[in-house]
Amino acid sequence: MTGMVPALVLTYGPSGCGKTTDCGYSFPNALFIAARGALQSVTHTCGYSPAQIECKTIDDATKTLLDLQKKGGNYDAVVVDDFSFLAEQTMAVYEKKYSGFTLWGKLRDATLDFRNAARYSKCHVVLNCWEQAPKTRTDGSFVRGGPMLSGKLPEQMPAMCDLVLRSGEESMRRPWKGIYRCNYNSKYVMKDRFGVCYNLSPAPMNLGEILRSAGYTISRLKSLSWQEEAVEAFSIELENVADPYTKANELFGLLLAKGIDPKAAKWTLRDAMDRMVIRRTLHNTNARFVV
Repeated sequence: MTGMVPALVLTYGPSGCGKTTDCGYSFPNALFIAARGALQSVTHTCGYSPAQIECKTIDDATKTLLDLQKKGGNYDAVVVDDFSFLAEQTMAVYEKKYSGFTLWGKLRDATLDFRNAARYSKCHVVLNCWEQAPKTRTDGSFVRGGPMLSGKLPEQMPAMCDLVLRSGEESMRRPWKGIYRCNYNSKYVMKDRFGVCYNLSPAPMNLGEILRSAGYTISRLKSLSWQEEAVEAFSIELENVADPYTKANELFGLLLAKGIDPKAAKWTLRDAMDRMVIRRTLHNTNARFVV
């Protein structure tokens, strides 16, 4: 990541669509700001327990970011899971002190303060949010669908982000159905400053591989130090066969035969297949002037 500004990413989508698990796969050395029990999917699916703290309000999360900037640390990312839930908690605290326009103004200011702290953080910052459908306000103004936040925040929060991705699934995609959508859209907020996801949309639900394709180095678990080399080798093998699924099963079997834990083996093949898909798609797009 030398010479590159850390990424500020916002994802939004329905609860349970895989955003948390993807962050577990993508940022194993991150600090997760999450409620108790929120990261069980990471432990059960990825096979490790992430570093985690709880924050009651957005102000607490902002302070955490600022403290990390001052003191440094071993985290290459901070993941807020879920920012919409954190906003709800913040509102509950503020309601005891404020009311009316003051209440909403305080929430807006706290959210924008966090956004600014995240933008200038020394590590990647990822915000997962619930999805809010497009709506028309009582004054007739239209608000695009996006992260579930109050007022104008669904547009203001993404304004400084590098990636704004709408998560979902494609039933025909295998073996993992999760996807990120990112395109120019009048109904939903989406954005890609790296020029990667616009070409991939829908992209595999794999923030780690998306950011690697944009030129970032994303760290692996120390206990899986062999993984990056294996992912790169496997992605090349998968690219050069007619049936990548059969080849993936073969490579998976080889990992198991070496005594690799099945969860780590699945993780490795997941990244290898997604890297192959991303590279192939970007190559095909870049090989043509008019698509």
